[in-house]
Amino acid sequence: MTRAVIAGIAVGVVLLTASCGDDGEHVEHKGPEGPAATTDVMPSHSDHHHVQPTIRAYDPARVAAFVASFRAQYPQLTVDRDDGDIAEIATESCEDLGNHVDADAVSSRIVARAGHAGRTPTAEQSREIYGLVATVCP
Repeated sequence: MTRAVIAGIAVGVVLLTASCGDDGEHVEHKGPEGPAATTDVMPSHSDHHHVQPTIRAYDPARVAAFVASFRAQYPQLTVDRDDGDIAEIATESCEDLGNHVDADAVSSRIVARAGHAGRTPTAEQSREIYGLVATVCP
């Protein structure tokens, strides 16, 4: 459990450090880079026949606390799972809540999102995870 707390704190520090301050360097980002950033996979401005869901901003410290708590409380659901995957349990569930998805449906989705490697949370655990998710939502 001590490792999980230390890892959670480290993630929080990294996230906060990356999102705060000005190191004096001003790098202009011109868009995606790397092998997957080809123009043939990027949507065009004329490709707006569907509405994109609103993506909310999340407090990195709250997300890091969620990940640390989830790892500490549900180690059987975190085996071979990276922090980003665990963070998505909260952020995707917050998106559902922000879009006024029925609470029972959100709970079902939390069970599906939290499940991993053939293991799923119990009904009690899913209620607890729902409570943890609520601490992340803006």
